[in-house]
Amino acid sequence: MKKFKALYESSMWNYIYKKNKGIFYRGVGRGGKGTSVGHLGAGIYLSWDRGMASAFAKRQGAGGEVKGYKIKRNVKIVDAGGMTDGDKDWIDAKAEMGFSPKQHAGHDKMFANMLSSILKDKGYDGAVSDDVATGIVIFDKKNVKEVKVWLHLENYLKS
Repeated sequence: MKKFKALYESSMWNYIYKKNKGIFYRGVGRGGKGTSVGHLGAGIYLSWDRGMASAFAKRQGAGGEVKGYKIKRNVKIVDAGGMTDGDKDWIDAKAEMGFSPKQHAGHDKMFANMLSSILKDKGYDGAVSDDVATGIVIFDKKNVKEVKVWLHLENYLKS
């Protein structure tokens, strides 16, 4: 059973990416700004669940909308679960900051920037949480591309 659990943990990002065919969602307001919480670091926050992105878009008020984004396939994503040996880099990064794996500093930008910097130094392009509301963060916008045609996005996901 331990082998199976280790395999599951190390491939969580691959599973989510494959299931969504590399397309993820973001709830944004009028200026295209989201509500980045910063728990996984500084960057572009996305969700694998369109409904969750819709909830974030509604929080933006009038003009909020859900946009689709394609994440590059070759990004290296750390698992932010912080509960198994497969999450060692996440656990180490948080410990370096004086936090436990599940602890965070609220919406503190300095915390988010520091966490991103530590994880980038370890070779990561982003982080994924097992919590759909926290979602995924991609540190550098060059690793995501907005999918402009929503109708085609829907057809793409159904194929």
